[in-house]
Amino acid sequence: MIAYLKGLVKYIGPNWLILDVNGVGYNVKLKTNNEKLKTNEIIELFIYHHIREDRSELYGFTSMEELQVFEMLLEVNGVGPKMAQNILEKAEFSKIKNAIAKGDSSFFLSISGVGKKLATKIILELKNKISDSDFDILNSSDLSTDLLDAMESLGYKKSEIYPHIGKIPDNIDTTEKKVKWLLKNMQK
Repeated sequence: MIAYLKGLVKYIGPNWLILDVNGVGYNVKLKTNNEKLKTNEIIELFIYHHIREDRSELYGFTSMEELQVFEMLLEVNGVGPKMAQNILEKAEFSKIKNAIAKGDSSFFLSISGVGKKLATKIILELKNKISDSDFDILNSSDLSTDLLDAMESLGYKKSEIYPHIGKIPDNIDTTEKKVKWLLKNMQK
């Protein structure tokens, strides 16, 4: 299995490149937004090696975290490498994790080829696979640290809290009111 490549970019296509590694050219599939790449530049890619009976494909990622999100998406039945790549093209991996944590199926529905059934399946199957440290929601305007701390002090886990955060009505503005709303609506 190929897991990592470092080499010279020889050719760039719309969603692929040929990477020359010591005289051997590897065709690596990338996200379509690869405008930053230039020929004759040395790059490093973390690789997902997809093998089927009729083909062997390499998918390249600039960070290990992006590769991990790609592999996590592949664990969902119905999501193949091309679909996982489409999802990663839609947004940064932190936004994908946030969408999963919040249960935001509209995020996935906005991606070409993802229907309601698949969006729901992605959220349900991956929600438990994202650890509390993976959640990047603390930077979101929907959630203050005070609210999270208050709910955790009441015995709730982050993974229990996050799906309900995005559902808090906009007219509820104080942390105390948000805690009351969450306590009332998380019981249902």
